[in-house]
Amino acid sequence: MASCKQYIRWALLGLTGWGSVRAQSLEELRARYPGDNAVILDYQSDTRFFMDAGVPKAETKITEKLMILDDKANGLFNKYEVYHGDFTTVDHLDAYTDVPGGKRLRVAGVKTENAEDRDVFYDDIKRTVFDFPSLSQGAIAYVSYTETQKELHLFSPFYFIRYIPVVHETYHVTYPSDMEVRYDVRNDPGSLVHVSKEKHGLTFTADNVKPETSFADAPPPAWYEPHVIVRLGAYKDEAGQRVSFLDSLKDLYAWDYGFIGRMDSISDGQLRLLVDSLTQGLTTPEAKAASIYHWVQHHIRYVAFEDGLEGFIPRPAALVCNRRFGDCKDMASLLTALLRMAGLQAYFTWIGTRDIPYDHTDLPLPLCDNHMISTFRSGDRWIFLDGTDPNCIFGYPSAFIQGKQALVALSPDAYKTLRVPVVGADSSLVTDSTFIAWTGSGLKGSSSVYYKGYYGSDVCDHLLFKDTSDARDYVKYRMGKGSNKFILNDYAIRYLDDTRKLVNIQAGFDIPGYGKTIGSELYINLNLEKFFTGSTIIDTSLRKVPMARDYESVIDQFTVFDIPQGYELSYLPKDFAYSDDNMDFSIRYTQKTGQVICRQTYSDKTLLMESKDFPRWNGAVKQILNHYKEQLVFVKKNGL
Repeated sequence: MASCKQYIRWALLGLTGWGSVRAQSLEELRARYPGDNAVILDYQSDTRFFMDAGVPKAETKITEKLMILDDKANGLFNKYEVYHGDFTTVDHLDAYTDVPGGKRLRVAGVKTENAEDRDVFYDDIKRTVFDFPSLSQGAIAYVSYTETQKELHLFSPFYFIRYIPVVHETYHVTYPSDMEVRYDVRNDPGSLVHVSKEKHGLTFTADNVKPETSFADAPPPAWYEPHVIVRLGAYKDEAGQRVSFLDSLKDLYAWDYGFIGRMDSISDGQLRLLVDSLTQGLTTPEAKAASIYHWVQHHIRYVAFEDGLEGFIPRPAALVCNRRFGDCKDMASLLTALLRMAGLQAYFTWIGTRDIPYDHTDLPLPLCDNHMISTFRSGDRWIFLDGTDPNCIFGYPSAFIQGKQALVALSPDAYKTLRVPVVGADSSLVTDSTFIAWTGSGLKGSSSVYYKGYYGSDVCDHLLFKDTSDARDYVKYRMGKGSNKFILNDYAIRYLDDTRKLVNIQAGFDIPGYGKTIGSELYINLNLEKFFTGSTIIDTSLRKVPMARDYESVIDQFTVFDIPQGYELSYLPKDFAYSDDNMDFSIRYTQKTGQVICRQTYSDKTLLMESKDFPRWNGAVKQILNHYKEQLVFVKKNGL
């Protein structure tokens, strides 16, 4: 769905007058922010809601100043970008640098260009770009501009945290007496944001705002950064009548439904023939739905579009089918139409991915949605069908909408909110059977690994367009174990069930130099694949943000070691097991005739681990790392 990229990559937001700037010397700021090359001195965002020819709009003036604290910042903060598109215009841009000594250098070479996104086929977003001159130590960069927001349904939240420290920032909102404005402050347990209410205004301020360290496995900032969401609840029209705007979920649904209510509902003959061919001989609703879903997955290519309000309107099913490509709304349009032609209950559904932490019932805004799917009803069961994921299993939601609240369009006036289920860990299973023998200079072995559920979908995704060389690299990544000396030999990939994404990879391998002998003793560590390392321990002094997982899963790994001829087992490590709300883990050893079997099982039971759980996680990982050090000890038999 269309996204409002109304943000600034430089992440400097707004400022006030020069008095506070001059009051804080360069030396004071460097002492206050040691290790930082620059700070945002002051920030001001002034938003004014108003009526324009009967349409509610907003105008925001942004003013900001940044001071360079160290010459190491040279080149890091010069480039400045302002993003805007169909819903937001930018005017009255003023920017300059005040260099030490009092000289002012105005910005030159301001240009506006298309903001290309390689993930989007057509994007209406543009950016205005320029460079600040002479940002040396002690210099102050200044910029101000005005944004006009033409579509208040899409008014953006205000975030306080930037990539560098902020000394002071203010977010001020004013509105006329005939408007009702609501606000929500999110993710502020420490009361960083101070709120003051006026008769027709709101002011949000924050001081000494420090940046968050970013992590690749963290959810987006909406999950943890303090921000304010301001929305227009209602206004009075020219006749003085109250008009509900975004006061309730009913208002949001009416706005959303306006985009799908315009669609042509005339049945297409070619689509009818397609449906008949896909459902011929099938008797149950779920079998028919699965056949249609798989066809769309395999024949319609996902291509993203972002083009103003057109980015919210699904294209007609027949057009999508003929073109063989479309975005999420187009694929929902085709799926819904085909399912209905088959006599099934199918509905357009708005949903946010797991990047978005809000529910429709909690926050009735388009902000809750960035995706569209089709929902199929079979008796009391609701099945969420996402055509954008070519390897999603029928009956599973796509991994990135698990746990989310779906807004299902039943009719022009009726809707239903449903909670998408989280698929349990046991449904995404890796079963690894590895057989190894000691060669005298290392290990030689073979593995057979089965991938099921989301794991199977991942394997299919990664192998979909790979050539032989790339496929071999991927198999080595999946099957590699023991050490970086791992050598992949012959391998085979078997797709056992395309509909359930059950995949098996078999491979032979060598691990030179693995294991060691000391005198008459042989030491072998059967934990060939360590799911945890020292880097798995979380630095709680640095990380305060949650850790996200793609899906819950289980890895069940069996390693079977043939006892070398002439040796007997002298030491067998003790079993170990650990369990909490986030994970289950165990290592168990078994001796059988001529063999020792190590079974390592890891169950990841959460999609999001909060920072409060990090100490317990670290304690568990430290225990696991200690047990990973355990080795089998064999001794030569007497006389050998």
